[in-house]
Amino acid sequence: MSKHLTGRDSEMRRSNHGRRIALSAAALALVVLALPAGTQALVTKPGKPRVSTGAVTHVHGSSGQLEGTVNPAGLATTYYFMYGPTTAYGSMTPAVTLAAGTTPVKVGQLVNGLLVGYHYRIVASNSAGAASGGDRQFTTQLVANKLELPKEPRVAVYGSSIAITGHLSGTANAGRQVVLQSSPFPYLAPFATISAPVTTNAQGAFSLRAANLLRGAEMRVSTLDVLPIYSGLVHIRVAVKVTFHARASGTAGLVRLYGTVTPALSGVKVRFQIAKAVRPGRSERETAFATQFTVKVKHATHSFSRFSTIVRLRQTGNYRALVKPPEGALVTGSSAHLKLHAPPSAKGKKG
Repeated sequence: MSKHLTGRDSEMRRSNHGRRIALSAAALALVVLALPAGTQALVTKPGKPRVSTGAVTHVHGSSGQLEGTVNPAGLATTYYFMYGPTTAYGSMTPAVTLAAGTTPVKVGQLVNGLLVGYHYRIVASNSAGAASGGDRQFTTQLVANKLELPKEPRVAVYGSSIAITGHLSGTANAGRQVVLQSSPFPYLAPFATISAPVTTNAQGAFSLRAANLLRGAEMRVSTLDVLPIYSGLVHIRVAVKVTFHARASGTAGLVRLYGTVTPALSGVKVRFQIAKAVRPGRSERETAFATQFTVKVKHATHSFSRFSTIVRLRQTGNYRALVKPPEGALVTGSSAHLKLHAPPSAKGKKG
């Protein structure tokens, strides 16, 4: 009787022990399930690392800190971040090594050149294998970039330079590289870069210089990003360069007017004009200057032409030489003003 009860009691004890093991496993499962989303559980045996990609913090201009979490899974582990304009990335940070451990470690690395819309993720590896975090995109609190330039046409003298200033607006607009591009008259050629890169300042402002302008052109500014941003077009007109001089001719009352036109424009007309008072209600273009004499230029060299004429001045005043080239790559240009004095006995006749 007692032996039977003892055996039965032993069987019940084994059954209760099994139930306790099952309950313990269930409780452990419930603890794991209760972990917040993205939390890594403790690692109980060595294996390949467990990683998760975090946020971007400490954003300043085009720099920011990429963050993530790495669990080394009991082995020395190296990690790095990949980032770029697409999920192909293209750039990566230096690899950093973590000591062997079994708990998640929050990590971060500072990167430059991080732009709106860039993708990034964390990658880690150890002797047991490699793991990658999920792809994330840098899009929090962003304002799209826009290149803004003055829209007014600009005029430069042949062979001179001109500054193009502007502003890159939007998020991460400081520390960005931009260049000036040009399509020369008749504006059919593809845009080509004509300046060295410059870097936008803390406010996104920049100034670029187009040098040695020889013909009209359409210009724009471009960022040096994998996916460039382009400004609107600015029309640059290039005027012929005119020099103007005068000296006594050796004959009383007569003066020699002479100078050069660059580039060489054989046969074009030079107009010698005197400044006039502007009549009320009329534009300066219509009334500011009156032509007194004309002469045609003569070819001098492959790069410039000369003009010269002897005249009897009719009026004392400020004169200029004006040249209107054939319609095309260049526009009308004029010289600096020159004060000339007519003789008291001048009768207004050309010598």
